[in-house]
Amino acid sequence: MKFTRVLVCAGVAAVLSGASIAQQTSPGYHAVACYKLKPDSAPAFQKWTADEMSKVAQGRIDDGEITAFYLLRGVFPRGEAAECDYLVVTFFPNMPHEFGTGQVDAAIKKSGLKFTGEDYFKHRDALVRLMSVGIFQNQAFVGGAKKGDYFQVNYMKVAIENLDDWIAFEKKVWQPLAEAMVKDGREDGWSVNVAAMPFGSDMPYQGVTVDVFPSLDAAFAEDKQFVDRFKKVHPDMELGTTFERVNKLRAQAEVHLYELEEFVAAH
Repeated sequence: MKFTRVLVCAGVAAVLSGASIAQQTSPGYHAVACYKLKPDSAPAFQKWTADEMSKVAQGRIDDGEITAFYLLRGVFPRGEAAECDYLVVTFFPNMPHEFGTGQVDAAIKKSGLKFTGEDYFKHRDALVRLMSVGIFQNQAFVGGAKKGDYFQVNYMKVAIENLDDWIAFEKKVWQPLAEAMVKDGREDGWSVNVAAMPFGSDMPYQGVTVDVFPSLDAAFAEDKQFVDRFKKVHPDMELGTTFERVNKLRAQAEVHLYELEEFVAAH
């Protein structure tokens, strides 16, 4: 396969503006951690993310360990049956070694905070349960995001032998459409990513695309201009046959919606 499925994080983030989240250069890698709130811990978790998590993330960025960090709150699905109440996404400039107290201790020292890495994880674990951590490789991105945007995360089931063809389709067909949607104000951003670790045909999904919307209304609104936009962007393609092809390459396993609550990037 043409892309590397190893735990080597070579992604770098470039800050778009003071109000916009960092974009990731393609190809790049990021870790996604899924957290489940413990009963009645939501207010305390909000306080902890402001008092400790964001400050430690900034320290890790200042120390050069990571390049960007953001916190996504689950919108749909939600409740007891939802696996993830929050996602924490972390971008790395190099291979991510341990996700442990050593890295946090260094960030705390850098930031001049008055607690230890052990304290940090004790405070976290009193509020949430860490459900899973995965590594993803970005294949392409368009636009960016800002605090308050909504991320529609589309989990794709793709046969291993079809992965390269699926990525090629996303880049050739959907990326120009995403660029047009960002230009029109329909979306703020889009990306396509492949699971790097864990990875395999038995996984519930092998790829993820993300559509970033400027509001909840935009996330649920019908795109009445889609057909016209497709014809303008791809005058040599026929809509029906084009998407018949992608439906043979992948199946949309699940769709989740998250709100971007916080992000931290280099000053």
